[in-house]
Amino acid sequence: MKFTQIVLVIFLSLVVSVAGTYYLNAHKSNGFSATSQETALERVKRTGILRCGYYVFAPMTIRDPNTSQLSGFSVDMMENIAKAASVKVEWVEQVDFGNWPAGLQSGRFDAVCTPVWPDAAVAREAIFTHSMFFASINAYARGDDHRFDNNLAAIDSPDVTIAGIEGNVTTSLAHDLFPKAKILAVPQNAPGGLPAENVITKKADIFFWDANGAQELLKSNPGSVHNVDPAHPVKIMPFVLAVKPGEGDMRDFLDIGVQSLENTGIINKLLDQWERYPGSFYRLAKPYITQPN
Repeated sequence: MKFTQIVLVIFLSLVVSVAGTYYLNAHKSNGFSATSQETALERVKRTGILRCGYYVFAPMTIRDPNTSQLSGFSVDMMENIAKAASVKVEWVEQVDFGNWPAGLQSGRFDAVCTPVWPDAAVAREAIFTHSMFFASINAYARGDDHRFDNNLAAIDSPDVTIAGIEGNVTTSLAHDLFPKAKILAVPQNAPGGLPAENVITKKADIFFWDANGAQELLKSNPGSVHNVDPAHPVKIMPFVLAVKPGEGDMRDFLDIGVQSLENTGIINKLLDQWERYPGSFYRLAKPYITQPN
């Protein structure tokens, strides 16, 4: 091959390479990719199945120890959403407070269908629907420890130890509101009741929990703990559903489903049905004002 022919072949190869790169980049900038990946919602529409991860937390999701049958607020809510969308719910994996983000990231399920508490730490790992209802987070001490009664400021002391869960709102509240206190944090995959146990066994002095969780504890351990300042919760927390970052269409799908149940009063009916301790959960205020006839 002559030298001029070799140069021409190299030149044409460069032109083809540059043109191909430009084509791919141009299509990527318009939201396309040569290796487009199916989104969670696209897969749900294709298969007709919505895969749910869940954690056991009565009365949101209850697992029968004998039959493994699931029931509770979140089960009924998701079945209502699925029926309206003509899809089927599969409860594919039980998770805990620590490992559910990994399940979302790996695509083992499409959403965490037991409502969760959102905060800045977990917002790095998931995106959330809007709030379905709320609960107050309160400070609890041992039943016979009255140092903090009606005096939350007394918690902010180097002599006080707050029990919590790593990377959870319970520890972020301790850091933010009571920076002088010590923190005894258990791993994220530890049982949810371990912070309370650490207070009961005098390894710590205070733990933060919602009214429903505390009442469940007192049901089996009467008088073991008490809310030190019922009139002043340390935080009001929303309950939301979580999906994988980047799956905004799946989040929007669930949002519309939840809003539809809110607008027909079904969310409140389900809360009335499953709430074990009246007043544990705060209903949403109506986002509109009706005019008198």
